[in-house]
Amino acid sequence: MKKQDIRIAYTQKVTELLNQGYTIFPDTMNGSQGEIAHIDLTNGSEIIRVLLERGLCWSHIGDGFNGDLVTLTIGRAAADTWVGDRWDGTIWNNRLEPSFQIKWAEVNGNREGWYIALDEAARIGRIQRERYLRNRADRRETLGDAFKSAALRWLRKQPKMKTCRLEDIEKVERVWNEDGKRRFEISAQGKRYTIR
Repeated sequence: MKKQDIRIAYTQKVTELLNQGYTIFPDTMNGSQGEIAHIDLTNGSEIIRVLLERGLCWSHIGDGFNGDLVTLTIGRAAADTWVGDRWDGTIWNNRLEPSFQIKWAEVNGNREGWYIALDEAARIGRIQRERYLRNRADRRETLGDAFKSAALRWLRKQPKMKTCRLEDIEKVERVWNEDGKRRFEISAQGKRYTIR
């Protein structure tokens, strides 16, 4: 029996189990190059690797997704890959010639293992970033003349503002910061005063 005969016997057993309804369980097939699992297949003239690997995606600001990523790649072994007669041939994942590749993003810290397509995750990431930036900015509400009267009493207690008049108050604003805390800002005589 030659090495090829052992490959055929192995393939037959895998095929039998797949035909009985079994599925490949990559969770326990960890490799050494950061992969979750891989299986190498050959037709005698080329070696194809079906690779499932985990990694991190760090997009540039505004590009979208940052987080854990799972990639399924089907790739041909590089032409200069040496596979001898022994069982120790090595196919390097970073030198595969991919014919198919799909990437899934892990849904934020979900322990159930939920994944979505990377482009959808990037779109969601951009929406989340826009919301964050929008909520991070101070929200301001300009208040009416009734608030100017109350602000005038407070302003007259401030240094060098004892002679301030109602006409000197340009505006009074209620401001909420990103933490939801509220403050009042009074613009008078070219200066800005804050009441917390």
